[in-house]
Parts: sequence; C-alpha cells; structure tokens
Amino acid sequence: MSASKHAHDEKLSDLNQKLQNAKEAATTHDAGEREKADLKLLEQEVAAEKMKARRPAPSKKKKGQTDVDAKLDKALKDSFPGSDPVSFVEAAPIKPGDRKLSTVPDGDEPKNK
Repeated sequence: MSASKHAHDEKLSDLNQKLQNAKEAATTHDAGEREKADLKLLEQEVAAEKMKARRPAPSKKKKGQTDVDAKLDKALKDSFPGSDPVSFVEAAPIKPGDRKLSTVPDGDEPKNK
C-alpha cells in the first residue's frame, strides 16, 4: 500500500469515527441545531473523501500539454515574484539582408526632393 493511500485510509477512518460521534450527539434528547449541522457537515466531508478515493491518480503530464505550455509554466515559476510579463521567446538574430530594409523617417528629418 502506498503512503498516500495509507494516509487517505487513516483520514477516512478518523472521519468515520467523528461521524459516529456526531450521530450520537445529534440523536440525544438535548441535541441542538449546532449538533445537527455538524453532523451534516461531517456526512458531506465523508462523502467527498470517498469520492476522492475513487478518482484516478493525476498523471505527471496533463493531456494535450505541449512543449510551449511546459516552457511557459517554467518561465512563470522562474519569474515569480515579478512584475514583468512572462516570456520565453528570445529576439531573432539580425541577418545580413535585414540591414537593406527601408526605414521609416522621423517627422523631424527634412525631406530631400
């Protein structure tokens, strides 16, 4: 039995014991609304734990998670806490042909006619 399964079984056993005690307290002749409310809460908690036990264990990698998602997750973890937006993309290097591209002139420069 795995450690997490054993811990879950102990938690469920503990909750069942608390539920039994709450049932006894809620069924006495001097039981108030608080005891009855506590019983309902414990019943809901036990039901939730039983449903949790039936759920399959989560896989390491989420279904459909891409390499980009993994990089963004890592970048987010590495940048926390921070105020800058998360980015793992680096600027592309300048190629020799890029220098030949035209530029937009500033409004302050005189125009040559």
